[in-house]
Amino acid sequence: MSFVAFATPTENGRQGASVNEMVEIAGDNYYNPFWGYQNGKKRNANVGKSFQPIGILSHDWKINDKTALLTAVSATFGSRSTTALDWYNAADPRPDYYRYLPSYQLDPYYADQVRQELMNDVNKRQINWDGLYQTNYGSNETVHNANGIAGNDVTGRRSHYIVEERVINTTKYNFNSTLNTAISENVNFTAGVTYQSQNNHYFKRVDDLLGGEFYVDVNQFGERDFPANPAAGQNDLNNPNRIVKEGDKVGYNYNLNIKRGSVWLMGNFKFRKIDLFVSTEHSYTSFFRKGNVKTGLFPDNSYGKSTTYNFYNSGIKAGLTYKIDGRNYIFANGSYASRAPFFENAFIAPRTRDFVQDNLKSEEILSTELGYVMNAPRLKIRANGYFTQFKNQLDVLSFYNDEYQNFVNYAISNIGKVHMGVELGVEAKVYKGLSLVAAAAIGQYTFNTRQSATVTADNSSAILDKDVVVYSKDFFVPTAQQAYSIGFDYRSPKFWFLNVNFNYFDKMYLNYNPIRRTASAVNGVVEGSEQWHQILDQTQLANQYTLDMFAGYSWLMNNKFKALKKRTFLVFNVGVNNLLDNRNIVSGGYEQLRFDFTEKNTNKFPDKRFYAYGLNFFASVGIRF
Repeated sequence: MSFVAFATPTENGRQGASVNEMVEIAGDNYYNPFWGYQNGKKRNANVGKSFQPIGILSHDWKINDKTALLTAVSATFGSRSTTALDWYNAADPRPDYYRYLPSYQLDPYYADQVRQELMNDVNKRQINWDGLYQTNYGSNETVHNANGIAGNDVTGRRSHYIVEERVINTTKYNFNSTLNTAISENVNFTAGVTYQSQNNHYFKRVDDLLGGEFYVDVNQFGERDFPANPAAGQNDLNNPNRIVKEGDKVGYNYNLNIKRGSVWLMGNFKFRKIDLFVSTEHSYTSFFRKGNVKTGLFPDNSYGKSTTYNFYNSGIKAGLTYKIDGRNYIFANGSYASRAPFFENAFIAPRTRDFVQDNLKSEEILSTELGYVMNAPRLKIRANGYFTQFKNQLDVLSFYNDEYQNFVNYAISNIGKVHMGVELGVEAKVYKGLSLVAAAAIGQYTFNTRQSATVTADNSSAILDKDVVVYSKDFFVPTAQQAYSIGFDYRSPKFWFLNVNFNYFDKMYLNYNPIRRTASAVNGVVEGSEQWHQILDQTQLANQYTLDMFAGYSWLMNNKFKALKKRTFLVFNVGVNNLLDNRNIVSGGYEQLRFDFTEKNTNKFPDKRFYAYGLNFFASVGIRF
């Protein structure tokens, strides 16, 4: 029996993607709109924190010479969070908001003036913290019937800007037990049972009032859209007009509970020329939402426990290996399984209500693989081809839709994908301790269905559109379709090593905006025209490359310290990535979830991109014994 526990508290200022126009104005691919100067120091509005300790208790029971039972219980608890700006009845504080950019200005003279100001003053293109504080300092307001108490008036500096912390508190328990038994020299069976219980608590809290004395827990969009209904503006009807201060919860507050149990069985059969295995798994998944506040917009669907959604799933997997001789093998694997939908994609807008997508069902995954392995003393080769198909996947997007002039929830169903390709890996020993290593992954990862979307208003239960066809078929999944690597690896008998690799990536595409791939997006546009292609075509990124190096040395301490009984090494490692300092690597990005339906102008809401760092390095020291 053993017990292990570990925890890693982390905190980091996060990088924000931005439009190319702002990147060019800043003259820096690493332009980050999340920070600004406060008292001469950089302050990031988007800070990520994580602290989720894990404890694992395991028991390894050798029942007899042929049978063993391994059982483990684990618990995870803690939280992860990110901070962000929030505002009430105030101007958008984001420095790269599209209305603040030169391209939005109709007057060319004024557009050039805005451009020059942004180029010449770093404070114009970053968050204006002083401006946010001054707005709150000058805000003296009275809140009537505060905290739901009639006649209770609270007067003071009401914050119009705050830094909020978006928190996910997780409590997770896992149990698994695996029984392995050797029936004979050639036959081995493994069976197992697993159970997982997870409770995620989603909420926001006030991190910084930015000079104000209090904030009010109300929904400004509910107030705006339903002025005749005072309740619509309340985030919690159980505590209307709630006065909140730093550390208090504000806005959405709900739990998602997930439970999953499974049993599985696998048989391994080994013979002189053939090895094969077959396995099956059966699982049961359930989840529900529990609202902790009664939202004024959805008083009957936000508070308390929702319906519990249950899914039975199963899968089968089998594989065969044919041994040509002691060094050459051919293998084939295949599987078919169903999987319960992810709860994030099942609930349409879990922050405010318990509505789920229509026809909620499990996704299906079919996968096959065929390959060859050579294991010779001086040459190792592995080559394989694969095909994987995904059916019935779901997604939910929330954004401001210019066609409906409203914040919407875009519930997408019938998402199908096909991943297929070939992979090759080679390791050849070319000299004493020196090896040539090469790898290639050539694939095609595409969406193979026309997806269907249901559009609902975020602040009401109104269905704005239904069965909207998203022409997503043959679009590429946003990942590198091709990747290649070649390098040298040297291992010295004196306990040091060095490897250098050149990596090349090609056929990468940005994640696409589904509303631009609908009939209404190209309504009135000449089919096949340049504008037609600008709207519909997926953005392909330029190919990329890096040169990386990794080295290490292990010092045998026993020669120096005779008291050490076991072989003990002091290990030094260092890595240098992107040795050529390539700063034009687009590591990710996306098309904005907005589109100009009036002018059909794709440049009004251009894509946003992240760039990978140039030359960077790390070093570590450890002890191994």
